[in-house]
Amino acid sequence: MTTYRYLQLDVFTDRAFGGNALAVYPEAEGLSSEEMLQISREMNLSETVFVLKPEAAPAAETQGGAGTKTSTKESAVDKDRTEPESQKVLRRLRIFTPTREIPFAGHPVVGTWNALALEGVVPLPETGTGWTRILHELGIGILPVDIEFKDGQPVQVVMTQGKPALGTVVEDSHEQADIARAIGLAREDLDESLPIQVISTGLPFLAVPIRALSDLRSCRVNAALVTEIYTNLGATGCAPFTRETLEVGLSRAHLRMFAPGDNIPEDPATGSASGALGAYLVHYGASGVDAVDGKFSFVLEQGDFINRPSRINLEVTGTTGAVEQVRVGGPSVLVIRGELTI
Repeated sequence: MTTYRYLQLDVFTDRAFGGNALAVYPEAEGLSSEEMLQISREMNLSETVFVLKPEAAPAAETQGGAGTKTSTKESAVDKDRTEPESQKVLRRLRIFTPTREIPFAGHPVVGTWNALALEGVVPLPETGTGWTRILHELGIGILPVDIEFKDGQPVQVVMTQGKPALGTVVEDSHEQADIARAIGLAREDLDESLPIQVISTGLPFLAVPIRALSDLRSCRVNAALVTEIYTNLGATGCAPFTRETLEVGLSRAHLRMFAPGDNIPEDPATGSASGALGAYLVHYGASGVDAVDGKFSFVLEQGDFINRPSRINLEVTGTTGAVEQVRVGGPSVLVIRGELTI
């Protein structure tokens, strides 16, 4: 029998029992794909991450999603950033839902690198305070991750996501009504100033704009119908949202995400959907913020209606109609250390 350590974190929150729970196995060598899936079912969280040695070769300029090169040019968090001695890939992450492996996700990346920073895997900035950039390997390619430290402890992880892509638009009024009905709303509750569209920065979601926060709060999902709809459109979940928010300040949209096909009735914090939604909002000039040095910075809210409040920081580079890059970040809180024996 072999014992594997795991850490459980709450991601996109600064307090325990908020955000999105994540299990991380920091030393997963020796586990088969079937065992990883079985463990993910046992953990019964939206995602579980298994950390492995990288397979990819070192690279100074690396591949992002859909074959897009990820630039190493300075960005907002690059000031005071410590670069590793070589641009080697530190780790490979394999991400599983309770039903399958997925190539990319947001809160698993943010939470895993918080955990690995706590484990001492990430080189500290020279003074113990500042930013460190690392490279890691995902199913969509090699991407950078930036970790902010304060007095030697990680306080925030910011991930660069894959190439933003806007896909199929649902224009037929009957199909729009079916989508509204699948989440327990009427077609009149949809925000017709924005399209219902498949969006992605590595994992596709069906974005459904809703007029009011009160309507978003009242969503009641028909699991079979909503799964059929988003699956037929090539998406992995349904992400209704509204530009009304609970908080003032940097919040610009409130998001929910339903993926019953992956045994996720509702996800409390979805970094991949948030990143894609950030790109969508900037693309359509609907972010509600002005760019500073070519970057739109704002916050998305999620999880409040299931008592897991989450706040997801976004930085979108580009212009209206031409989004170039999306970065998603936030803090995580370690809540459990455990062992699994198989």
